[in-house]
Amino acid sequence: MITYMRCNDVSMEHIFQAFSLGFSDYSIRLTMDQDDFVARFFGPEGNTRNHSFLAMDENQPIGLILGGVRQFDGYKTMRCGTLCVAPAYRGQGISNKLLELHKQTAISADCQQLWLEVIKDNHRAVKLYEKQGYQPRYTLKYYNGTLPSAPPAALSSSYILKEVTFDDVAAFRKTLTDCHIHWQSDTPYYATSTQEAFLGIYEVNQTCLGMVSMSAQGKINFLWVDPKHRNQGLGRALLHRAAEIQKIEKVYICLSDNDSLEGFIQKIGLSKDPIEQYEMCMPLNPSSPA
Repeated sequence: MITYMRCNDVSMEHIFQAFSLGFSDYSIRLTMDQDDFVARFFGPEGNTRNHSFLAMDENQPIGLILGGVRQFDGYKTMRCGTLCVAPAYRGQGISNKLLELHKQTAISADCQQLWLEVIKDNHRAVKLYEKQGYQPRYTLKYYNGTLPSAPPAALSSSYILKEVTFDDVAAFRKTLTDCHIHWQSDTPYYATSTQEAFLGIYEVNQTCLGMVSMSAQGKINFLWVDPKHRNQGLGRALLHRAAEIQKIEKVYICLSDNDSLEGFIQKIGLSKDPIEQYEMCMPLNPSSPA
């Protein structure tokens, strides 16, 4: 008999077993031990055990949905951090039951929308989510490559490039109210990181003209340059200095329907990965004021 339990009522060993079994035949090989799994999925990913559910067949974990809540794009959002079912148990309605528990938990938490990411070519999963009421909202594209070793042209003396803090980046990010950044690159994702490089470019009057946030692994989490000051080398200067601080050459970035930033990324020579993802959304109270 299949039963469903909230993850704060089961062991982390069972949660990890369900995850490992559910992704055992996944198109992208996921190799991590339990400690890495906990550090990632219950760390920056923002999932919590009280918002997550495990499916069990007697004493065998066979399905898992992870959930986490935060303000996202101005709405209280429940995100599906992962959904998986053991290969031998697929087609039995387990995913539907897990998604229903996930949705009811979001409603109980007064969330305004549900959110998830799914590989674009995983047509079976996309169809499952669409049947549940999700719709594609954005497309995620991935780029990676090596930054030019030669430093960019020197900036004008009217610009000041300096290190800033996470609080500086987070406060500035809040001013970009019409700018969508996907869950795994927005400021809460790296809020507790002690290895992020934060830089800003300012005019002499301290007006901010650009900022970058880059992880120790070379992930460009945030890159913005004032539209009036683009094509002047500010973005290149920010990336080059951040890479110097992190002592790396290879960088990568995930873009969510950002044509201007994608054009810049292509211009500096980063290559697009073949895999794309959908960001999918389900409003929970669409009648609320915009």
